[in-house]
Amino acid sequence: MGRRVQLPEQETNLLLTSALILLISIVLAAVAYFAFALEILDPPVTSDVPGRMGSSSSDSSGIASPGGTGLEDTSDSAVGDIIFPGFVDFSITSGQDTLELVNDSQNAVSFTFTITDEEGQVLYSTEAIAPGERESWSVTEAYEPGTGTHEITVTTAAFGLDDDREYNGVSTTITVDMG
Repeated sequence: MGRRVQLPEQETNLLLTSALILLISIVLAAVAYFAFALEILDPPVTSDVPGRMGSSSSDSSGIASPGGTGLEDTSDSAVGDIIFPGFVDFSITSGQDTLELVNDSQNAVSFTFTITDEEGQVLYSTEAIAPGERESWSVTEAYEPGTGTHEITVTTAAFGLDDDREYNGVSTTITVDMG
């Protein structure tokens, strides 16, 4: 019949240790899965969605938190995530001559927008814009049609609605083609 093979004690200990490590890994993975599924923990946040800033992007749009430089855990904040508008280059020859300065209705902050030229001179600035509100700026207020391309910077600052606390902001430099 069959002969029973006895493993040396060292190999037996190695097999038991490997099995224990595998079991612990499975338990930790299950705990993490249920923690995210039951929303006990928030998953890491990154985004490639246009109009939102992930942890590796800081260009023209984003989500920001109070007092930081990017995405942070804001679970103790009444404000939560801030959705900043995105801005892209445009040309008046394609019929666009206004820049829409919008505060998303989901935000719990007001925005102020400041538009500056290449030398840093202020071309336009807004008062506080409440969530769900917008303001339009006509580029022809600063530049005459036919004057070529100009770089402008749109700086968006966020302030708490209740306490006027300053939160993160975003600056975006875009090119405006005046034809």
